[in-house]
Amino acid sequence: MIARTVRILSLVLVAIALTGVPSAAAPPPAPVPADLTTTDIGIPTAGGKTLAGTVFAPRAASGPLPGLVLVHGSGNGKRASVTPEAIAFARQGIAVLAYDKRPLDNPVYSLLADDVVAAVGVLRKQPGVKPNAVGLWGISEGGWVMPIAASRSKDIAFLVLASAPALSPVRVQNWNMRNKLAGAGVSGALTDTLSNKFYRLADDAGLFAEADYEPRPALSAVTQPVLAVYGTADTQVPPAESVAVLRQTIRSPLTVRFIPSAGHTLRVLDDTGMFTNELFPSYPEIVGDWVRAVGAGTIPPPHVDQPPAQQANSVALTPSAWWESWPAQLIALAVLLTGFLSYPIVALVRRVPRRAVTAARPARLLAAAGATAVIGFVAYFVTVADSANWKGISPGPMVGGRPVFWLALQAVALLTVITTAVTIHAWRTSTVDRLRRGFLLVAGVLFLPWALYWGLLLP
Repeated sequence: MIARTVRILSLVLVAIALTGVPSAAAPPPAPVPADLTTTDIGIPTAGGKTLAGTVFAPRAASGPLPGLVLVHGSGNGKRASVTPEAIAFARQGIAVLAYDKRPLDNPVYSLLADDVVAAVGVLRKQPGVKPNAVGLWGISEGGWVMPIAASRSKDIAFLVLASAPALSPVRVQNWNMRNKLAGAGVSGALTDTLSNKFYRLADDAGLFAEADYEPRPALSAVTQPVLAVYGTADTQVPPAESVAVLRQTIRSPLTVRFIPSAGHTLRVLDDTGMFTNELFPSYPEIVGDWVRAVGAGTIPPPHVDQPPAQQANSVALTPSAWWESWPAQLIALAVLLTGFLSYPIVALVRRVPRRAVTAARPARLLAAAGATAVIGFVAYFVTVADSANWKGISPGPMVGGRPVFWLALQAVALLTVITTAVTIHAWRTSTVDRLRRGFLLVAGVLFLPWALYWGLLLP
């Protein structure tokens, strides 16, 4: 029961902590302007599923247009979430297909890539679309999916990568979390606890689908011309590092453009810091000019803008040692909770002699401090993880780069270590209630390495 409860809790934590841009942050659906036409279509995919889609095109178009299939980022995105991009790119003289992403509990890049290939096949058959000039645009997670699709279909003429990560998902998400913590002013051991250690545990437990996907082989197989666009203020995907990988792996003509001050979505924020339906200035034109040139058979010469200086480099996470693994951490948590909580519970259900109560005062303090430290750590971790969103993270009131609640937990953890030492001395010199206190001491001794690992006893 304990193992099941903790595993469910961990799944919730991963779902919270690995969230990119929550749907609550999205603006209302963008209205389709009068200068565009829309055509609803269906996209038959593997397994007999049909995905709903809409083709956006300029009303005054003359002659066949290049085509662009929009590939979603993370989450189960609907057409409405990329309608602003569809409108902006269609106004650049492109036939744009936006479709509802296949709903999945966890992403499967290979399956999503097959859906992309199917969408390309449908768009190529639409009236007014130039069939040999249909390519892909994709943002964020789409940067992992599109190269796979491009390797499976020669019908894909080009790729437009927007804020595309060229590192593994777990490495990118870890970098994202560290940026959130830095933005909140958090420093010290808590930073490592909420980033490196948590993501390694999530990866080890298999709770993060596609966590270790390596994008380099698929990027190396790309033969189509590629345009990559990044915002210099992106804190969710490391732009400079991603571009470095693109330059190392992509052998086809590569153009890289950076948009000053743009964030991960490449959309403008309003005065309250919320996303709008407006794309950053010059972004639609960069995409439109490049796509029209490629669609006309004139591939622009390779060009790479000067990458911005990243606030920090990402970190490749090493595999967990046996004592860091999911089973070991689960057992440790179970022993700690059982050892600390069973001591007062046993006292409540059986009569304890007065002399035993007097001798057990350090032990009672140990049980209270230990249970508070462990439960408090889990509760605080859940609270902070739940606060993470596209804007950042809320660790609570801060003192000297440390959250007040975290400092309080560290004080309780230190008290737990001290009372463990005192209880050990009392246990060795007393013959009263040795078995119950001995079991409590197992938890107290285990608490020391556990608390050191999770940063409760580190600066």
